[in-house]
Amino acid sequence: MPATLHAPAAQHFEQMVEQASDAILLLNAQGVIQYANQAAAHLFGCTVEHLHGEVFGFVVTAGEPTEIEIAHATRGMLSADLRAVPMRMEGWEVSVVYLRDVTERKERLLDQLRLQEAIKGGRIGLFDWDLQTGEVYYSPEWKTQLGYTQEEIGSDYTTWLALLHPDDREATERQVAEYLKCADGRRYVMEFRMRHRDGSYRWILAQGSLIHGPDGRPSHMVGSHLDITERRRTEGHLQRLAFAVDQSPSIVVITDPDGAIQYVNRRFCEVTGFAPEEMLGVNARALAQTPIEEVIHQNLVFTLRQGHTWEGEFRNRKKSGETYWEQARIYPVREEDGTIVQYIKLAEDITDRKQLTDRLDFLAFHDTLTGLPNRSLMMDRLGQALVQARRDKTLLAVAFLDLDDFKTVNDSLGHGQGDQLLRMVAERLKGLLREGDTVARFGGDEFILMLTQLHAPRDVIPVVEKLQMAFTQPITLGQTPLVTGFSIGLAIYPTDSHRAEDLIRHADIALSRAKAQGPRSYHFYTRDLDDQLHERMQLEQAMRCGLEQGQFLLHYQPCMDMRNNRMLSMEALIRWQHPDWGMVMPGRFIPLAEETGLIIELGSEVLRLACLQLKAWQSSGRPLLPLAVNLSPREFHQSDLLERIMGIMEEYEVDTRLIEFEITESAAMSSVEQTIDTLSQLTRMGFRISIDDFGTAYSSLNYLKRLPVQSLKIDQSFVRDLADDPAAHPQDAAIIRAIIGLAGNLGLEVIAEGVETSAQREFLLKHGCRVGQGYLFSRPVAAADIETRFAA
Repeated sequence: MPATLHAPAAQHFEQMVEQASDAILLLNAQGVIQYANQAAAHLFGCTVEHLHGEVFGFVVTAGEPTEIEIAHATRGMLSADLRAVPMRMEGWEVSVVYLRDVTERKERLLDQLRLQEAIKGGRIGLFDWDLQTGEVYYSPEWKTQLGYTQEEIGSDYTTWLALLHPDDREATERQVAEYLKCADGRRYVMEFRMRHRDGSYRWILAQGSLIHGPDGRPSHMVGSHLDITERRRTEGHLQRLAFAVDQSPSIVVITDPDGAIQYVNRRFCEVTGFAPEEMLGVNARALAQTPIEEVIHQNLVFTLRQGHTWEGEFRNRKKSGETYWEQARIYPVREEDGTIVQYIKLAEDITDRKQLTDRLDFLAFHDTLTGLPNRSLMMDRLGQALVQARRDKTLLAVAFLDLDDFKTVNDSLGHGQGDQLLRMVAERLKGLLREGDTVARFGGDEFILMLTQLHAPRDVIPVVEKLQMAFTQPITLGQTPLVTGFSIGLAIYPTDSHRAEDLIRHADIALSRAKAQGPRSYHFYTRDLDDQLHERMQLEQAMRCGLEQGQFLLHYQPCMDMRNNRMLSMEALIRWQHPDWGMVMPGRFIPLAEETGLIIELGSEVLRLACLQLKAWQSSGRPLLPLAVNLSPREFHQSDLLERIMGIMEEYEVDTRLIEFEITESAAMSSVEQTIDTLSQLTRMGFRISIDDFGTAYSSLNYLKRLPVQSLKIDQSFVRDLADDPAAHPQDAAIIRAIIGLAGNLGLEVIAEGVETSAQREFLLKHGCRVGQGYLFSRPVAAADIETRFAA
């Protein structure tokens, strides 16, 4: 068969079918499309040319039409009726296929079926009221809804009116009349009661619309009835339940699964001061006064996520910002599939009860007069602190305090003033506590102080002295200023005992010894510490006297050019010539001077003595060499350092170029910017600056290069360890070489301290250090002995 029909036959065929509304296809015996009209192209969503030569793909038989599904290019699947007619054309067997699109008809039919099913399944009653005749059509569902058969219900408006509840009839009839007058396109919607055949009344939801006739006037009112009796019962039940919840004496809060508040009841508003509308959408956690303690929060979240009820206490915030305590139960609310959709919290305001409980707990463990911990609480805390001290390998001190002359206050001013004094003393003691320390009242005028995190027994002394100093300020009782103080007994863990009771007993014994010494005394239970304390007190007092009486003097140690043993400068070192103890070396009194602040006076005394000596040598015609003077860390950071130095220099008229100040590496790096500023000012005044003990502290090279210094002094510990064989001490040798190289790169002179052997000197010279100081050249000696070197 040819691919297309002969021209005369095709032309004749096209004239007949091209204008047809149905799709027409001409198929050969193999089902291949030989011809398609425009309606067919439209049905398949493609061009006529695209259909030519395609296999039709459906079974084609003569007879009744069959329904097939066609894939449209863009509209998806379409429904079509198929009818085929066999023919012979020019001797060939062909089929003419007629296709009609029935998609919309099928969908309308389905919609009607769905509507009918919805009406039946939903038990919706329909009515159609002819407003011209008054006749009303009531559907079978409408009648069944009220329990009536088809024959028992008439077909007029009065039938409906007669079934209305008497209490609803007037209002309902009036609303219908108003609706008919309005006729503005609105739907009629109303709820009322109608009598059931069994005599009960059912709630009906009625809805309707007007249909207008050709003249524009309403001709029909059509609508539906739905029995909502159960819904109204449920709503009534829910309203009663909601009223009960709202009037509940308990706080009720409902949230979504994320915690956003959906409902709060009246009691919540009474307690918090918030209005319901202020809470909607707010996350319940935002009401927490402080974040819920981590353990409580984790337990709450875990419990609720498991679908269980959580119960506990926490604090919440009122609108005023005030805190209140809640005892709460939180329940998850689930859907049928187990999904949590809400949380309900039932809570009680237990603030008053909590405050009472807290007050009772406080009174059980605190002194009622001062509010301080009492004996029971102190013993508990002391026990815990001892466990911690054992774990941390630290020391702990117990100080037993007894108020001096308290009996005199009671006797002279009365017990009321005595109680007031105890309260004010307690407040001052609390203000002196470090973190982790505890002060308690043991009764009468006795207090216990627990000091933790100590690393050496002597750490107790600054705390005790700070306490005594704080009570040199008067306390005003009424119009009477009163200066009081404490006698203090001290016991140390673990030296004096490992048990809390023993430590307090030993501190009490030490207190007795302190009282025997007089007011404002303190005494250690440990005899060795007692001896150290007395020695310290004695040494401090002796230093003060020594400064007043001029007992301090200078010794001098030369700095030498190790290449030729020529003296380049000297270091002034303080000594103490005590009238009874003899010569006291710096290692014994300098640490105490730093601790007590006497180092400030000692530093000024050293500079003053150095200037006096330089003036004396100048007057005798001796050559003057620079003198190096040490600045202690505490002295270096005094705000009036420069004024004090220049005051002394101007008083003795000494050239600033003759004084070199030495500061330790650790002091220089403790506050670098301040150090740079201070040293810069000293340099501008003409003083030389040297970094002492270099290599013993951490130095930032970035800062070191900015320091206005002229020399570095290698700490004597590195040099001393070289001994007679530097090769046997490669680490010390490497450090010394590094310091020498660093000084050279920074353009600084390097001085080696502690040079004691020829091997050390040779090593230093070999690696570029030419200046040394140490016993190989001279010990520190008095001025008279150093003068012999001038003569040499």
